[in-house]
Parts: sequence; C-alpha cells; structure tokens
Amino acid sequence: MKTGLPRLLTLLGLLQLAACAQSPGAAPTQPAAPAVQDQAAADPKLTAQARPWRLVELMGQPVKPDEQGRVPTLIFSADGASVSGFAGCNSFSGQASLGQGPQRLRLGPLAATLRACPDMTLEQQYLRMLDQVDGYFADGRQLHLHRARMAPLARFEQSAP
Repeated sequence: MKTGLPRLLTLLGLLQLAACAQSPGAAPTQPAAPAVQDQAAADPKLTAQARPWRLVELMGQPVKPDEQGRVPTLIFSADGASVSGFAGCNSFSGQASLGQGPQRLRLGPLAATLRACPDMTLEQQYLRMLDQVDGYFADGRQLHLHRARMAPLARFEQSAP
C-alpha cells in the first residue's frame, strides 16, 4: 500500500502533463508576450541624483527644523524603485513604485528604526502621510506629494548638492 500511493501520484502527474501537451495537428503556439513592467521609468526630476528632498510643508503647515537644524527628508534611488530618509527621529527605507500613469507614485511598505524621542508627533504624521501618497509633481527644485490629485499632502525642496 505504501508503494502504491507514490506510483499513483506519479501516474496522475504524467497524465496531467500529457493532457497539456500539444496535439500534432494543432497550430503552433505564439511566443509569450513580454511582461508588462510594473515599474515605470524613473523621473529624473524626482530622483534628482539621489539628493535629499527636505520637507518644508506637511498638510498645509510649515515644518520647522528641530534643535539640531534637521527636518524630515526623502531620498529616491536613481532607478526610482526605493526610497529612504529621515522621519524626524528615525531613519526609514522601503519601496517606491512609479505607476504607469503620469506622475503616479506609491510608497511602501516602509521600515523605520525604533529610536525613541521626546516628541514623535511630526514623525508619526510624516510616516502616515507617506503611506497615503498616490501621486507627485516634481520640477527639480520642488516636490509635491498628493493623494487623489488634491491639495498637496507635503511639499519638499531640493537639498543643495
């Protein structure tokens, strides 16, 4: 009985392969079409030689630097497939997906370090906003992140080289 089950499974597998085989009189199959790319070509105005974008406005409110003069940042990889930055207390990184439509963008999943700071309010708002983004506008000097093409969720300025 123990040897019968493996033989039965092998026989069923062979029957499935035979059923999928092309019959001799059938027309030849077409080569598979190339897969559609999920990732659109990187926008050089967005990736900007991997220089940091500095957050200047979040949800319509100006963002002031902390005691060390730091503000949250956003850095896109040269190919536009990943993102990293500083969230106000912790560093983060994750995926960036440029959509097929013009100026379409999704960020995440994002992972952040787990450092505790006295005030995490800005960081929490910033990371929550990044999760909502579905579009952008970039002109090389400024970057606007949007949701549903409405008013910008955030506005960034390009850091000096």
